[in-house]
Amino acid sequence: MKVKYSFNSFFYDLMGVFYFNREKYSPRAALLDFIPDSPIRVLDICAGTGTNSLVIAKSRKQVKVTALDLSGDMLKIADKKCQKAKIDNVELLAADACNICLPDNLFDVVLISLVLHEVESDVKKAILYEAKRVSKRNGCIIVVEWEQPKKFLQKIMFSTIKVMEPKGFTQFLHADLTAFFNKHCLITVKKQSCDYTQVLMLSKVEHQIVS
Repeated sequence: MKVKYSFNSFFYDLMGVFYFNREKYSPRAALLDFIPDSPIRVLDICAGTGTNSLVIAKSRKQVKVTALDLSGDMLKIADKKCQKAKIDNVELLAADACNICLPDNLFDVVLISLVLHEVESDVKKAILYEAKRVSKRNGCIIVVEWEQPKKFLQKIMFSTIKVMEPKGFTQFLHADLTAFFNKHCLITVKKQSCDYTQVLMLSKVEHQIVS
């Protein structure tokens, strides 16, 4: 079972320019609020061109990030970014998010950013299963997903996203994600709304260790 995307690498990076250009309200700023600067391990599932991985690695020098993606083209771009920025705490891994070739209980934080809306129900289930498997018992899973904006101009901008997304996107967009994750044995510990997105911190247990 392999994850397939509708976005190419060019559009993937343009999202940051057009949708996440207000730093204070960017989901990437929220990620940093959720991830401490301590010697922990972070797995970025379906990392694409590594934008989130680099943001974390630059701002959290003690964190070791593993950027996982099935696309070799995406990872090549990520590698060039790491070299240009002289980042040495990011490891690139070519692997399927539905069958991660890594041991259980390895990561303190697992990131799944703008992925779940792209895939079918069985693939969502497989990705979340793998995320839970490779995360530590007292670790957390952070999910970034689209959220319908309320401001008029942002609604216009968001219409482009809606056109490009696969079938079933609107249904997932309006779904109760807290209830959705509960069905997958995940508890929502924290949620933050950002521009066009929401960032959720999930836990396999009832208390939060990473903060």
